[in-house]
Formats: sequence, C-alpha cells, structure tokens
Amino acid sequence: MKNRWRKLVAGGLAASMTIMMGASGVYAADKDVEINLLSHRYAALEYYAQAMIDNAPENVTVNTELTTYGDWQEKMTMNLSSKSSAYDITYIFPPDLATFADNGWLMPLDDYIEKYNDVYNFDDIPDYLWDAYTYDGHIYGIPSHQWAALLFARDDVLDEAGLEVPKTLDELVDTADKLNTDDMSGITLSLKASDMLAITFQCFMTACGGWWFDDDMKPTFNSPEAMKAVEYIQKLMNDCPDGSMTYGSDETALAVAQGLAAMGLIQTTRSGDMDNPEKSSVVGKVGFYSSPSIEEGGAPASLYATAGYSISAFTEQDPDLVFQTMCNALTEDVMKDGASTGMPVRESLLNDTLFAERPDYKAAWEAIQAGAKMRSAIPEFSEIMEISMTALSDALSNGTDVQAAMDKAAEECEQILADAGYYE
Repeated sequence: MKNRWRKLVAGGLAASMTIMMGASGVYAADKDVEINLLSHRYAALEYYAQAMIDNAPENVTVNTELTTYGDWQEKMTMNLSSKSSAYDITYIFPPDLATFADNGWLMPLDDYIEKYNDVYNFDDIPDYLWDAYTYDGHIYGIPSHQWAALLFARDDVLDEAGLEVPKTLDELVDTADKLNTDDMSGITLSLKASDMLAITFQCFMTACGGWWFDDDMKPTFNSPEAMKAVEYIQKLMNDCPDGSMTYGSDETALAVAQGLAAMGLIQTTRSGDMDNPEKSSVVGKVGFYSSPSIEEGGAPASLYATAGYSISAFTEQDPDLVFQTMCNALTEDVMKDGASTGMPVRESLLNDTLFAERPDYKAAWEAIQAGAKMRSAIPEFSEIMEISMTALSDALSNGTDVQAAMDKAAEECEQILADAGYYE
C-alpha cells in the first residue's frame, strides 16, 4: 500500500453543498450544477475530457474547452491570476502546477484524497507520480496519464545492416554513423530551443549522471557530466537531418514516420503515429526501446512526464463535488479503456497484458524504473530553461565554446534562484 500521500493530509473537510449517494454508489448533486474544464488538447486529453462528461455525477453537467498548450497556459494564468471562477477544473502539467500552486491558485487535494481513497483506490498510483503533483508538502493534482522518451528504431533497417539495437551511448553514436546515408539520416533529435532542446539535453544529462541542480539548488547544467551529455548530442548531430536545430517533437516523429531517419529519441506521445497509415510510410517497421545509457544497465537517456487535473482555488462550486467529477474520469476502468490514447498511471494496468499490446509502454515503464526523471518542477524553471537552452542552442548552432556559454548561464540562473530565496 502506498502511504506517502497519507503523510501529507492536513485535516478534515467542510462541505458546502449536500451530496447524496444513490443505490448504485454514484454520487449526485442535490441541484443542477455546471462544472467547467479548460484543457490542452491531444488524444489522451480529449479522451479524459469526454470521460468527465460521460461519468459526471447525477445532475452535473461538465462543459469542456480544449485548446493548444500555449493558449491553455495563457488563458488559465489570466483567469487564475484574476481569481476568476470561470473554470473549476484545469488540465495540469507539473511544471505549471508548481507556478500555480506557488501563487495560491490551486486547491490542495490532500483531504479529498484521504476521504475518497477507498472509492477511487488512489493507492494504485505509484509514489513517483504523487511526487510530481506535490508542491510545498501538499498534493495539487491527480495524474491521468504518463509518457517517456524512448529510442524509436527502424527494425528492418537495423536487420538489413546487421546491427543490434544500441544499448549504450557509444553504440548509439556508432549505429547512427553506420545507418546515415544520403537518403536517410542515422538519427533524429528534437533540438529546437528552448523546451524541446531541454528535453533532449535532460535525457543525455541523466544518462551521463548529471542534473539541472545540486542538492543545494545550485545550477549544475554546466558540470562535467552535463558537458559529456553535450558531447554526445554534438556527435549525433552529424547524423541528424538538416535543420534539426528547428526540430520539435512533431518534426522528429515525422522524420522517422516518413523514412527520413532510421532512429529517433522521441516521446511515447508520438508512438501511435508510427503505425498510422495517414502519417507513416513505415507502418509495422518501427520498434520501441528503452533509451541507451553510458554503460549497459545504467540510467537511460530518457525522461518521463505526466499530465493530470487540478481544481481552481477560486471555484464557486462545492469542491467535494468538483473532486468527484474529476476523479470519476480517472478510475481504473476509465483508464483501461483509454490506454490506447495514453499510458495509464495505475500500477494495476501496467501489466504484461498491456505491455504485450503496447511495446512502447513497456519500454517507457522500463525507462522509468531504470532512472528516467521528470523535469524539475519549480516556479523558476521556465526562466532557467529559457536562459540555459538559449545559451546551449547558440553554442551548438555557431560552434562556440559550450562550456563558457553554460558557465555564464549558470551564473545568471544562480542569481535568479538567490533572488527567489533558495539560499536563505
């Protein structure tokens, strides 16, 4: 049994609306209620938004608004910063959760998790995911799905070349070199600053034993381990398609799906594209593997991420009812039915049956277990990422001294953290 979140519980609940339980065990409001959701849009989020509509408590109508990530971030920030009650539930990504929670814009969920643990079996969600939705000792979100960066590889191309799937970073460089031709690049990476480059950089930094910060929150993205990660990226850039410095996730996935690259470091949110005839010319030919490491069996060149849902601190609806509405869409049965759109977060569903059907989920689970990490979720990270990845991108593009660029960025970022009170 997972008990970590139990230690965070602060105390009892006060309900502002009468909630009734019918004979079926489904909760109902004692009057008609409308609950509004604002969300980013992709397949998994579309599924869970519809699940909130379909599984809403009796007398509850869920209105959903789905948009791009940038539009969601702008609109939700504007609404929350003005203490608007326009949206009751929001999609949440842990780095944004840190910012929103730090500003007091999200409702702590500890008490509701305690109250409804038996109803929703929250013990089925592993601790590392609760950690992702925890800020300053309180849980502010419930995860709905997760993903990881993997090695996508053309099995047919590897077989024809007589090569094995690379398990170490040195093998990855060697394999990419051998597969690189005038017609097909050996590998593709997402190198667009700042967010996409940060993902790629973190993957290689993890494999090389580095991280963004040390235990005292001093920047370490300029450490020897981090520079080793950059060296591997630079080596692999020689085998990437032209224009890779402008590649995000879509372009990287498209390069593999259209036969323009033999391998790619790509997130599992794009794995479905590989076998979609409308997007792929290599259906059935792409395998999914846990990313290579410095030494076989070490931490992989990967990261994991997750998305879920939070409740606005400014909702005018009964929080208890809003919580139930949100969690009715996050049960084991709902997640099982939605596994085709996103990797479930419940351990009961992460089993051999699912992994046999979804080798990409199996590889993602292996990467998470082997040491893949989530991006640092502190309010200042977006600014730190922008500064550090702009410096790295400029150095990679212009061939200038990476160490000097990252040293300068680290000094600037350390001052940001000092001003924020991290060293007091």
